[in-house]
Amino acid sequence: MTRLTLSFFLVGCVAFVGCSTTRTTDTARTGMEQLLISNAVDQTMAKTVLPDVAGQKVFLEEKYLDSVDKGYIVGSMRRKILNAGGLLVDKKEDSQVTIELCSGAVGTDNVESFIGSPGLTVPGLPVELPEIRLYEKKSQFGTAKLNVVAYDTPSGQMVYDGSGTLARADDENWTVLGLGPFQEGSVRTELNRNTADTNFTARVANTIDFDSPTYR
Repeated sequence: MTRLTLSFFLVGCVAFVGCSTTRTTDTARTGMEQLLISNAVDQTMAKTVLPDVAGQKVFLEEKYLDSVDKGYIVGSMRRKILNAGGLLVDKKEDSQVTIELCSGAVGTDNVESFIGSPGLTVPGLPVELPEIRLYEKKSQFGTAKLNVVAYDTPSGQMVYDGSGTLARADDENWTVLGLGPFQEGSVRTELNRNTADTNFTARVANTIDFDSPTYR
């Protein structure tokens, strides 16, 4: 190999040598947690009935709403009022009807269960048996309970009592003999429907009949 050829070879090698770094970050709250709550809020809003506010000036009172994702809840109620024909105003004194919105519960819960044997230490021996999980299931729930009260703004007389509505969303992940995770639940169904997700675990989970005696 001539000196010139070697020079071109080394230059070519350098041209193809490179390095890169990838930086990943996580938000303080997971997307799934936020979806669980917003899904439960959506269900609650769908079940909430408003008084007849068509053509009336409505003030939405939110000072009694104390929960996470308050902005989403308030925005959802504003949209519901507008869809009902109400005319939203920014000042209470300019309204004919005041709607108060409060929360009884807005949050998430987690439940984990498994079938198998826990890790064990053999007495008198430096031997520790590993944990064995034949079946493992992790469930996460989002719950929302909201209440609506409406009254005539000038007189303060109540015109509607919503009595509260409650809804729950869920997301479940499970494994069998180390295979998985398989995923299901109301939020997972919504994600698959809106993102055209056809992943393997979702397909397998949908083909298993959990009402059969095998899984009881």
